Amino acid sequence: MTASQPKQIWWTPDELAAAGLPEMPGSRRGINLLADRLGWRETPGCAQRKPGRGGGWQYHWSVLPLAAQRKLLADAADAPDAHADRGTAWAEFDGLPNAAKAKAAERLKSLQVAETLHRAGATHVHAMSQAARMAGVSVRTLYNWLEMIEGIAPEDRLAYLVPRNRLVQKSGVDSTNARPFNARPFMEFLKALYLRLEQPTFRQCHRTACAQAKA
Repeated sequence: MTASQPKQIWWTPDELAAAGLPEMPGSRRGINLLADRLGWRETPGCAQRKPGRGGGWQYHWSVLPLAAQRKLLADAADAPDAHADRGTAWAEFDGLPNAAKAKAAERLKSLQVAETLHRAGATHVHAMSQAARMAGVSVRTLYNWLEMIEGIAPEDRLAYLVPRNRLVQKSGVDSTNARPFNARPFMEFLKALYLRLEQPTFRQCHRTACAQAKA
């Protein structure tokens, strides 16, 4: 599976020099010369001042040479997947209140806006900035949402965009006294539905399994 963005988005010249990326200089001076030659600082949304003492510049990964970008994406794809499996994610999603589901839908819509802008020709950074402004959130928040669905199939992203505090403690539920839930029968039934010859979609199977569990 190919990642859509690397684990680290912004890079200082020192970090780039030490990363050993293909087609990239191995010294800070070399990185600065490359940035000047390719006009990284003039690319809208792709250069920013490093916060804190010392200052200096940070560059967005999308301005790097294509070979370097591919290496970063390959490294991100090889990283361990911390996401829950899709069955668990949808089971948790269906058990949440409508307000939490609506929040996840709003997040998904904002990310889809950014994706649409990017496909229309905007740089990735500019697309994220515009989508964040339209959603009334910070760009950092939008990147956090993007990280939540890293490597997730488009049809499953909604289930992974639920506010994480909702997954820790669902509204109206006392988790300290909750009885353990045995998910094995549910997952076996879900698997049987999904493997039918009719080849139903996973979402259809999941809804059927949830309806059966609540019956």
